[in-house]
Amino acid sequence: MRKMENMAYESLDVRIEDRIAWITLNRPDKLNALTPDGMHELRRVFTELDDDEDVCVAVLRGAGERAFCAGMDVKWSEGLTPAERIEQGRLGEKTFAMMERLSIPVIAAVHGYAVGGGLELALAADFIVASDNAKLGLVEITLSARPPYQPKFMNGEPDPDQPAFGGSAPGWGGVKRLPKRVGKAIAKEMLFTGIRLDADRALRLGLVNNVFPAEEFDKEVAALAERIAAMNRYNLRLVKELVDNEYDWIEPHPS
Repeated sequence: MRKMENMAYESLDVRIEDRIAWITLNRPDKLNALTPDGMHELRRVFTELDDDEDVCVAVLRGAGERAFCAGMDVKWSEGLTPAERIEQGRLGEKTFAMMERLSIPVIAAVHGYAVGGGLELALAADFIVASDNAKLGLVEITLSARPPYQPKFMNGEPDPDQPAFGGSAPGWGGVKRLPKRVGKAIAKEMLFTGIRLDADRALRLGLVNNVFPAEEFDKEVAALAERIAAMNRYNLRLVKELVDNEYDWIEPHPS
């Protein structure tokens, strides 16, 4: 196993072992919530991995027992100016798009909470696998909801992301990626209500590919990653490009 030692990361732990990159969101005391610094770190990791011929697959996961990622760090968000709020939305979308376009497969290994921007991050992976304790949802609309649907941590306060005029919606790519996974009707239900799905319903709806018992989750994720890592890197890249761009493979390039 080796670490990516040429850069120090404050909010990530990145290790490479046997052609697998393990990217761990490492703020467990904050439920691995995202900040601009964390997203800039992710961008640097993605750039390095895309050029690393010794890596064939990446696994994105969260540290601690409680969450994959709880989305945007609310304490950080509260202090944003309107202009900064626009820019953080653009930063999140650009960061997740970078991950989506990586030349290697990316697996989001979700346990605990994957809500708001945390689910948007997972949706930018090639697919999601979940622990049976996972809770997944794009909950942003509930932040400005009336009781009892507004989260308790809001304490009845207004949503800082709600503009004085007009509306607000998930801004890190969830509104375009979620319908591709579950269909428009289910996506609208999730977005209109802000519900959190348990792992079983997420599996039935196609939001996640598989669900594993919590006590076996790490082992099962590792086995899946090891199988993909055994494949030819160039074939993985080609298949991902063909599927993502809806191309057909007519005949091979001449050698």
